[in-house]
Amino acid sequence: MALVACGSQPTENDSPVVKPESSFAADLMPLVAAYEAEAVMAGAPVAPEFRRQLVQVDWQNDLGTQGGETVLGRCERLNENHPDPDMRFRTIRIRRPDARGYVGSTRMDALTLRTVVYHELGHCLHDFRGHLPETTHQLMSASLPKERFQSFQALLQQHFSLLKTKHKH
Repeated sequence: MALVACGSQPTENDSPVVKPESSFAADLMPLVAAYEAEAVMAGAPVAPEFRRQLVQVDWQNDLGTQGGETVLGRCERLNENHPDPDMRFRTIRIRRPDARGYVGSTRMDALTLRTVVYHELGHCLHDFRGHLPETTHQLMSASLPKERFQSFQALLQQHFSLLKTKHKH
């Protein structure tokens, strides 16, 4: 059973740049704030330009499938190669659970929601491209079955250590 199946997709086209309407779901924003605070405490703070570019964190009714799994979250980078950084935008969409609290076969409880949101924030706020192999058992893996969970704090520690290493120059 997949706990996290998510996608990240850059979007570029030749049409004029239009800033997406800002949309921040009130019930998801405490998770964004918690992620940013934990990133600072872990020594992997969010770059101000990536935070400025985040214009949406919202629910969506359908995000499709990826690798046969229902996509639970998606980070999109819009106009990411635009020469003006103020014309680059990032959006996060989280799949809205059904009336029973499920997305596909995954129960979207508080821990699962936090995991999905943090994973997508890793893509959008820390610019993590792609996914880690599933065998790494880390937050940035594309699929994280529940049986791999030992401790969410351990997952976070690995996550921010990875991001600190990734951004060292």
